[in-house]
Parts: sequence; C-alpha cells; structure tokens
Amino acid sequence: MESYIKKINDRVRAKHNEEQAKKIKKIYLIAGGLTLGIGLAGFVASFITFFVLFFETKTEDAFVAWMVAVPFILMIVAGSVVTRIGDMLLKDDEIAEVERLKIEEKQAIKDKKISKKRLDKSPLIGAIVGDIAGSTYENNNIRTKECPLFTKECKFTDDTVLSLAVYKAFRDCKGDYSNLFQQTKICINEVGRKYENCGYGTDFKNWLFSESQSPYESFGNGSAMRISAVAMFAQDINQVKKLSNEVTRVTHNHREGIKGAEATAVAIFLAKKKKSKEEIKKYIEENYYKLDFDYETLRKNYKFNETCQGTVPQAIYCFLISNSFEDCLRTSISIGGDSDTLCAISCAIAGQFYKVTKEFKNKAFEYLDTYLKGIIKK
Repeated sequence: MESYIKKINDRVRAKHNEEQAKKIKKIYLIAGGLTLGIGLAGFVASFITFFVLFFETKTEDAFVAWMVAVPFILMIVAGSVVTRIGDMLLKDDEIAEVERLKIEEKQAIKDKKISKKRLDKSPLIGAIVGDIAGSTYENNNIRTKECPLFTKECKFTDDTVLSLAVYKAFRDCKGDYSNLFQQTKICINEVGRKYENCGYGTDFKNWLFSESQSPYESFGNGSAMRISAVAMFAQDINQVKKLSNEVTRVTHNHREGIKGAEATAVAIFLAKKKKSKEEIKKYIEENYYKLDFDYETLRKNYKFNETCQGTVPQAIYCFLISNSFEDCLRTSISIGGDSDTLCAISCAIAGQFYKVTKEFKNKAFEYLDTYLKGIIKK
C-alpha cells in the first residue's frame, strides 16, 4: 500500500506545485470522507432493514435489502482507500519513516542472529597467557623449553592491558567500525591510563599522557602485541587488513608498524578459517616476511628486539614449528628476546589454532585484577 501511495505522491508532486498538490490532497480527503460516510450510512440502513424484514418473515424482501447493502460496502472500501491516499499525500517523511522502521527491524533480526553466535576469544586469551607467562623472562632470557610458566614473579604487562583496550574498542563499536580509530583511542586512554606502570615503552607512555596524542611514526612491536581482537571481529581477510590499519595508526603509523600488526592479525584470521600451517606460512612469506629461520640458531643467537620486523617473524615462526599451545609458549620463551611480547604475539595465533586449555586460561586469570577480568568477560 505504501509503495502505491508513494507512486501517486511522486506523480502529484511532479505535475503540480505545492499549492495545487494541497488542493488535490483536500479533494481526496473530501471525496473519500463523503464516500465513506454515505457507504456507512447506507450499510447501516440496509442492515437494519434486513433484520426487520427477516424477523417479520419477509425473507425475500430481506434478501433484497441485503443485496442493496453490497454497493454500500464497496463504497466503504473505496472511501477508506481514497481517504488513506489523501491522508498520506505530501507526507514524504512519514513514508520514509515507515521504510526506515522496516530496515531497522530487519537489521535488528540480523544482529540478534549474529549475537547468538558466541564470540571466540581464544586469540585474546592466548595473547594474555603468553604475556603473563613470558613476563618473568623478558629481562631474564632463558634458552630452554624446560622452565616454569606461572610463578609468583609473573604479572600482566602492557601487552595484556592494550590487547584488552583494543578488544573493548571493538565491543563498544557494536558492529559499526566507521569510527573504530577514534573508539580505539578512547579505550586505550580509558584502560591504559589506569596502569601507568605496567611496562609501557617511553614513546607510547609520552603519547598516552600527552594532550595532542598524534601518532609518532613507531614501528615498535607494540602494534602487533595488541592486535588479536581484529581477527575475532573481522568477517574476511580484506576487513582484517582494514581494521588492523585503523587500530594501529592511532600510534604506530610507520609502514613497518602497520605491517607487523597486519601480519599478526592475518595469521590469526587464517587460523580462524582453519587454514593449515603450510598455508599460513605461504601467505605470510608472500605478503609480509620471510620465515626461513632455524630454531637452534634462534635459541642461541636471537637478541632482545622491540621492533615489529625483529619480533613478528620470529613469533610467527615459533607458532609454525610448535605442536600444541603449550609447546608454542615454551618455544617462544626459549628463544629469548622481548619474551612477553613475543609470546603474546605467537600465542595469540596458537590460541586460535589450537585453542587455550581451561587450565592455562584459569591460571592466567589469577594474575588479572577485577577491572581487566570484567572487560574480557563481557
């Protein structure tokens, strides 16, 4: 009905000016109202006549009275339609509102279906586990897989804090990522400023507590360690790259910083799509980094490195040569370097590929405070 009225509305507006259109609207309303009124009056009169004659057993006359009512019924229908058309003429906004409500209703149904699908937080949890287990070895590299993973010296660092801040930004966007850049900045400030002494690099800390907060051409590995949420929310690999760029350029607008974060997010997403390690390696080598390392050489010679290009390839390699989530964590610790960040990156991928055991998740959560646990549980 609305679409038919809209056609009449468009036709009237095209052929007549506003004043003439208003007169046409008035004619529709008067004609429709009169027709409806006459129809109702005639129907009521015919209906009463029918009952009177029927109860007087004048069945034939009663039937004639009922037949007389039929034209009046048609007049009621016609009058209603004409009145409706007159009422809706020139009400473009009302028609648009009806269409908008229909679209919103369809979107609400779609969103409800999507929300029923449980969000897989394995990459985020993997990154947190890697950060906490690796924290004690950052300044005390150990060149073996045979090491305790969770000790009283372990703690969450900036890797966990900022990973959760980015996750919160995605969650707060509620599926609309048009303002993800600004939302990421808001959440990094909101969450990040609560943990001033969690291990931020000097440049990032200066950015966090500055007024301008302009990106500072960083290619530090901080862009990659906080990126796990991107693959959780993205629907395809092109969106992974786009969302990764939005999240990263808030601070790390150097091409290597953007590249490191994107490579990590892509590796997690490929794992999410059940790609094999061979497929993941092929894609990373063709688009980002060569991964032709040797484990024993890394274990003996790899040094502390805070850049993306000196951390991300090694972290992805540790995942590729692992045979379980725990083995990935231990392998990452064993090569040394920036252990908490390297483990956060590799274990984000491993978390998606292998899934994180309940034991590891619960153990890591013991190191988180109520506020951080509250973010991840939403």
